[in-house]
Amino acid sequence: MAIIGAGVMGCSLAFYLASAGRRVVVVDRGRIGQGATAACAGGVRAQFSTEINIRIGMEAKRLLANFSQATGQTADFRQVGYLFLLSTSEERERFHEAAQLQRRLGVTDVRELSPLEARAIVPGLETGDLAGATFCPSDGLAGPNDVTYGFATAARRLGTVILEDTTVDGFLDDGAAVSGVRSAAGELLATDTVICAGPWAAAVGARRGLALPIEPSRRQVFTTDPFAGIRRDNPMTIDFHTSFYFHPEGEGVLFGMGDNSVPAGDDITLDWSFLDRIIAVAQRRWPPLLDARVKTGWAGLYENTPDFQPLIGPLQPGLWIAGGFSGHGFMMAPVIGRWLAEWMLKGAPPVDLGAFAPDRFAAGALQPERNVV
Repeated sequence: MAIIGAGVMGCSLAFYLASAGRRVVVVDRGRIGQGATAACAGGVRAQFSTEINIRIGMEAKRLLANFSQATGQTADFRQVGYLFLLSTSEERERFHEAAQLQRRLGVTDVRELSPLEARAIVPGLETGDLAGATFCPSDGLAGPNDVTYGFATAARRLGTVILEDTTVDGFLDDGAAVSGVRSAAGELLATDTVICAGPWAAAVGARRGLALPIEPSRRQVFTTDPFAGIRRDNPMTIDFHTSFYFHPEGEGVLFGMGDNSVPAGDDITLDWSFLDRIIAVAQRRWPPLLDARVKTGWAGLYENTPDFQPLIGPLQPGLWIAGGFSGHGFMMAPVIGRWLAEWMLKGAPPVDLGAFAPDRFAAGALQPERNVV
């Protein structure tokens, strides 16, 4: 079996396929985990609006809590919680409905908070203009490198070959199905090939004549020097209205914000001027950040679809996809890798993944995710 992409999704899938005794080759034009995975903020949550994503979040937390038993590596999983700050009555109602669904599905610790209760969790928050908040203490953070290399190392122990710095130039075709890939390392025959190329999935699919509805979108992240103004158990805190977020990172703070003015594309040039816009929001929402000294920053890519749900499943005979995770690929990878491997091996997924069907846009069968940052 061949996997295109050695990010967290490709490495997760490789591990679960190899665990079932399959021979796997992973091909990446760069290094393991150095694409979109390397730039992510590491969040893991069950606070979604759709049933399937809530279930994935719950299972992801369970798998990451037991990651070392499965792979022999640590996931650096810290259940510090996720705190969503809600500015409008519409946002409060949306998250109220989502919290009700989360509780029905078994997320028993999710809570709806008043602005004052939110402020008690994160000292220094300005909450006077908020309509409410939600908090789930079992959500949290994991290490992108820890998880990706944990899967990759365990997969290699089971015989998986990972070809780094190796481009994929096209697909092999036996007349009835995709039969592998044509790469810089030569032709690689495979009964099944999976596109796990993250923001570049559409470009890879185009080599097969496919028009995959996945667009890359730049996101920028910054970290600070050691900063005493944040507790180490501070939750991932998200101002939903602006998408400003922050969480402890080492002895400092990691923070960022979306930028809808940036056109779709794979440009990952860091725009330091954007920092001024983030600081303006932080001044209104969490002023302590202004006392921290910014150490570094980087830009990465989301892989967005029109309904902010991934494409998972078969595209053509012999060709599959797991892509378009719209910012949630890291937290979903431990689960999707396992479920997709079972689907490929047994002929059906262990749960209904119809919401992620690659042909759903033509069919008009959409279940959009609304809790997207």
